[in-house]
Amino acid sequence: MNRLASTALAWWEARTRREQRMLAVMGLAVLAVLVWLAVVRPAWAWREAAARERLRAENGLILVQRAARQAPSADAGGGDINAAVEAANTEAGVTPVLGMAPDGALGFSLSNVGTAAAFGWLSALHDKGVEARSLSVVENADATLTVEGSLASR
Repeated sequence: MNRLASTALAWWEARTRREQRMLAVMGLAVLAVLVWLAVVRPAWAWREAAARERLRAENGLILVQRAARQAPSADAGGGDINAAVEAANTEAGVTPVLGMAPDGALGFSLSNVGTAAAFGWLSALHDKGVEARSLSVVENADATLTVEGSLASR
């Protein structure tokens, strides 16, 4: 280790004062870039991602609460839409993501579900007096469906 240090010191002292200053400035610039790439950028990216995630969670919670407040309270069977959705979930074996639809109704999204499960869930809802006010069905590359829409009582 001493031999390596003494070799480096001999190399450094063989440089002129001007070369030493230029090498020191270059070393500081390289160090600054490395600190920027290894510390500052990841920290800023982490903070931005955390802020986006928090905003998305807050918006989702607000939309679910607003949809629950604005959802009609009774369907043809005498219960509410949320109870009908929960019952249909257990019957069809699916788990929709609920939120507020653009039209202000209770919105839903089913991702990567089979055709029988998706339309079985919609049929179970229909039997409970809840209908899809709007419906968007997209076939995925793996032969599953992504179903989105809004629900309303009949």
